[in-house]
Amino acid sequence: MVRLSKILLIFLVALWGLVGVAGNLSHLQIAYDAVESVTLMPTFPADAAPPWRTGSPAVVWMGVALIVAGKLAAAILCGIGAFVMLKVRNGDSAAFQHAKRYGLFGCALALAMLFGGFTVIGEMLCAMFRHPEHVQAANAALRYGAFIALIMIFVGQPDRDA
Repeated sequence: MVRLSKILLIFLVALWGLVGVAGNLSHLQIAYDAVESVTLMPTFPADAAPPWRTGSPAVVWMGVALIVAGKLAAAILCGIGAFVMLKVRNGDSAAFQHAKRYGLFGCALALAMLFGGFTVIGEMLCAMFRHPEHVQAANAALRYGAFIALIMIFVGQPDRDA
């Protein structure tokens, strides 16, 4: 039962990534506008904004691409991980532990995208915390990251032989 729970949780991280990618791609202009709003740092007066404040389309598209790519990579790796874990769920503990590697790496990529993109870049460099709408996005990223981190910790724990 514990192994099936771990498989389900890794599958759900894959699903989170796929739903996120689908949402971003089906509403690409909204994703672009959201990233642009963060990089423009609208809460700063023009004369007090940091020098890295930008509305450059290249920078904004790079931000959108990194968010989508991070979710897609996490979804693919967690999907593979869930499948491999399902195949060996009745095997010995070493085989099941080895099968977790794709799912755990997928979770790590999701965390890197969420923490790196929203906390390091968004909040620290672009001061997302100064704008109410940006705070909501940062809070969502924190929620997703917290759940994914807890899933990583739970799934990464060693299992007994089936």
